[in-house]
Amino acid sequence: MQKLKANSDRTQILNSSLIGVEFEFYSNISLEETKDSLSKVLGKKIRIEEKAHSDFVPTVDEFKLEPDMSGGKGLVELVTGATPYRNARIIIIKVLNWIKENGYTNDRASIHLNLSFDSKFLQDTLMVSKMNVLKFILEFDEEQVYRLFPNRKDSTYAKSIKWIMPREESYFYDETHTSVNNFKFADTKYYGINFEKAQKNYLEFRYIGGKDYEKRQDDILYLAERFIMQIWKSCNNPRFSQENKLELKKILNKNQPLINMLKDYKNLNKHWPKINILVDLQESSQIIRLHWPRIKDKVLKLISDGSMEAGIINYDSDYSSLQVKDGVFKTAFLIEDVELISCKIMGNLENCILYDCELDGAQVKHCSLYQGSRVKESKVESCFTHGSVTLTNCYVAGRDTMFKGKMIGGIFREGFKSDDARFEDTEIVVSKKIKI
Repeated sequence: MQKLKANSDRTQILNSSLIGVEFEFYSNISLEETKDSLSKVLGKKIRIEEKAHSDFVPTVDEFKLEPDMSGGKGLVELVTGATPYRNARIIIIKVLNWIKENGYTNDRASIHLNLSFDSKFLQDTLMVSKMNVLKFILEFDEEQVYRLFPNRKDSTYAKSIKWIMPREESYFYDETHTSVNNFKFADTKYYGINFEKAQKNYLEFRYIGGKDYEKRQDDILYLAERFIMQIWKSCNNPRFSQENKLELKKILNKNQPLINMLKDYKNLNKHWPKINILVDLQESSQIIRLHWPRIKDKVLKLISDGSMEAGIINYDSDYSSLQVKDGVFKTAFLIEDVELISCKIMGNLENCILYDCELDGAQVKHCSLYQGSRVKESKVESCFTHGSVTLTNCYVAGRDTMFKGKMIGGIFREGFKSDDARFEDTEIVVSKKIKI
């Protein structure tokens, strides 16, 4: 069998690629009927999983259908196995047509493309896992996605990959010595491209989606082809071009306010006038400068990953913890390991403690919610929920969930609940009483 070469033509490259697809959508019929109908349309075996991100790995012959409450009650996800390019195109067309006839999508639904190459056509079977991720980021045409799907530009689940920072704030960029080791860049699943998947020799593209994406067949197929070709180009030409270096300089210039903030905390309020920093609730410059080296990276994450727009950040030196009061986070890609008081948040939270907060359209994992926090249209997983907290149209999951609050609508998928927990029009699937 003939192996692909770096200069192979477009048709050869595409025909050697594999596409796995994750379709998020709402169905107008039951889950069982959805499975049977899609199975008939696709000519594939489809199994129903009880919860999202199940352990079953789809194959080219057997797909899975599972609930995905990241988009609220009723959202389901069809996950295909890695399928040869030409066949995958047909699957995409058929599923999009099925959704148009039997379901719908909204702003919280998306379609993820998992792209790789068939190893039997490759000279280096681990090509994608070895790719120069920084080079890929620099030459990836992200604007092509936003031109076709402009509403995805500020999605909390698809942060721009055009975010690069020096590993050391004292670093001075010299384009003649560009090295991947000098920079920090996209490294979590919440970016438009999930580079964590490169370890498994493929990339997950999360950009595409939004209301009525099922009506965008030509755009989706066009982008799938472009993504494949861009992966191939980066993998087979790892050296930084002059255009790459100019793009890097452009991104670093854009992030200069963050770099300046790391050097001197005074620049925080200069560039973000609605954000103030305290240490032990004190405004003393001397005290803040003393502790700044310990907290500057955490503050950086609040702004870059949390998209914090306003609020007070306090560092509690006794407990080495960061607290935010009156924070505004409209598109939080990820907030983690922070104590949040009276904040308004839309986005992703992990390992946080919340008091009197308002959450809307959030994914909350391993958090504790207290003091009348209000959560709407969100996924709350493996969390402790105090009796004063109200969840509206939410999806509660996680075997280690501890729930004492009130739910209006939504689904209580699994977890422990107290005798005092209140439910109104909530679907309770599996629950256990908390033993006191």
